[in-house]
Amino acid sequence: MARRAPAFPKSYSNRQLRKALETFAALPNRTTLDALLAAMRTGGLVVDITGTTDAADPRLRTLLSTEGEPVLPLFTSIAELRLAVPEEARAEAQAMILPAREALALVETADFVAVQFDPGSIGQVIKRDYVTG
Repeated sequence: MARRAPAFPKSYSNRQLRKALETFAALPNRTTLDALLAAMRTGGLVVDITGTTDAADPRLRTLLSTEGEPVLPLFTSIAELRLAVPEEARAEAQAMILPAREALALVETADFVAVQFDPGSIGQVIKRDYVTG
């Protein structure tokens, strides 16, 4: 029987991805993009399940692009998720930390056009083609 990876602690932070996001934002070029695309597939990612009432059937909260198309927000930590929530609602924020590849695979569960990393701070958008490719 295959062994399941241990759960991520609530204090988990995907530092490798966060550093790649910051580097790409400061110096957007092919080298930093390639590093970002590699880093987003490592470690864990936080998904927003705020409003979920059944733990066995979590519901993803999503964003809309400026053209009204669905975008999947993903976070490098629970702290980053809270930054994307209005201050008065931060205590009610619910999250689930998944292995990065599982979190990215959620893009294929709906007509998401992109993912957006850390929308409360850096807000980097990555088109679906780069996520699923």
